[in-house]
Amino acid sequence: MGHDRDDDVADDAEGGAAGGDHDGAEDVTEQVHAATALLEALVANRGLLAPIDDELRERFLIAAGQVSRPDKRARKALARARQRGQKRERKAQDQALLNQTGIRQLRENPIFQTPRHQPLLAAPEAVSDPRGEVAEERVCYTCRARYTEVHFFYDQLCRPCGDLNFAKRSPTADLRGRVALVTGARVKIGYQAAILLLRAGCEVHVATRFPKDAARRYAAEPDFAEWGQRVHIHGIDLRHTPSVEALCRRLLQDLTRLDFIINNACQTVRRPPKFYEHMLELELQAGGLAPEAQRLLAGGVGTGGELVAGGEPGSPAALSQFELVPEDAERGHHLFPAGELDADLQQVDLRRVNSWRLKLADVSAVELLEVHLVNAVAPFIINARLKPLMQAVPTADKHIVNVSAMEGQFYRIFKTDRHPHTNMAKASLNMMTRTSALDYIEDGIHMNSVDTGWVTDEDPAHHAELKREIHRFHPPLDIVDGAARIVDPIFHGISTGEHVWGQFLKDYKPTDW
Repeated sequence: MGHDRDDDVADDAEGGAAGGDHDGAEDVTEQVHAATALLEALVANRGLLAPIDDELRERFLIAAGQVSRPDKRARKALARARQRGQKRERKAQDQALLNQTGIRQLRENPIFQTPRHQPLLAAPEAVSDPRGEVAEERVCYTCRARYTEVHFFYDQLCRPCGDLNFAKRSPTADLRGRVALVTGARVKIGYQAAILLLRAGCEVHVATRFPKDAARRYAAEPDFAEWGQRVHIHGIDLRHTPSVEALCRRLLQDLTRLDFIINNACQTVRRPPKFYEHMLELELQAGGLAPEAQRLLAGGVGTGGELVAGGEPGSPAALSQFELVPEDAERGHHLFPAGELDADLQQVDLRRVNSWRLKLADVSAVELLEVHLVNAVAPFIINARLKPLMQAVPTADKHIVNVSAMEGQFYRIFKTDRHPHTNMAKASLNMMTRTSALDYIEDGIHMNSVDTGWVTDEDPAHHAELKREIHRFHPPLDIVDGAARIVDPIFHGISTGEHVWGQFLKDYKPTDW
């Protein structure tokens, strides 16, 4: 998700675009060529000035003299202009080098493709081959050290941090026989986290508002045949607390064990009903999926007309269409153009303002409640109700990951005055970890909060586009990095025997609360 804590990283976003300056320089160069030719002709034959009237000739000679013998101020102006030009040239060269990094190459793809399953066998220090060195020092996103050597994959990490992060993208551990619940695992970080668990042999229960869309995505993976029988999809809207309770009851009834819970689902920016409208036809119709995808929904909660709201039959997808605030009534195609999807195959949102930029007095009561229901209340209920299921098998290597963000951190020097409701919800989630980890560890359950890292620019589309065009700015990580962070307590613990608990983890290490 986007992080207000990383505003200082934007200083590294490589200076403004110089396209207009470049065009102007070409025009001036042509004019100087013409002026030089004229002056050389006059040197060869000064008589050419004879037909020129006295006033114009005097202006011309004075100007020529000032150019050839500038005063101190003019010399300084020329020196500054040269420095600016050299700086632009260095930045352009640096950008050309950074554009060769793997993460920038991936951003060029119109649709984000899940990385192939290729576990790294080399030691982290042997992973990378540097691309070269930038002329201007950069600040590493994770360790804050200054560096010039460009990592082969990351454009905002120093080489040691880049090697560590790249190695973590392909975690290895034997999770055969283990069972996990991952909420919000239809797209982005949650989806990639579920894929990592599945490829390690884990059985994964996916919770999402749009189960059919999720099933279609999983079934489309090239290696689906290797793990498809171990993924189970449940339809649930975490804003509806009775549905959360119902999911827990079903899992308690159907499962014999639960090793891992990843509370990944979060509402960072509230979207109106129109944002989800394009998925309704598939979600609400009978069938509509290929047999292999349809099988993922068999026996899942919220996939066959259970009671989901107010005792009335429905589906979690249908709940997305309730108009709860005046903005929800806006159905204009100009804000949510039909058929226009982003790299995650999500609807493009062209609203000029979203809740990421709102201050306290601007946030609706509905959004305040929703963000707490999804980010804090639902994880509380899931962790509480499913504790007996996690206790069912007496192992000492179980994990609960409460997916948090630096927005929920109190010990932070810089804090923006925007999205206070999101900050509050994540702080609440962190307090649950801080309080209950001590209780759960007694049963071999390691509870931690984990920051995903800065993987998404949550600003409105036009604002994010301006940052890309003017500052060439992108988040330093991608969704696979975010997923790797939230599964790392599990993979690291199982593979090394070192199980962390009661921590707020940032960039694979404990940080302040």
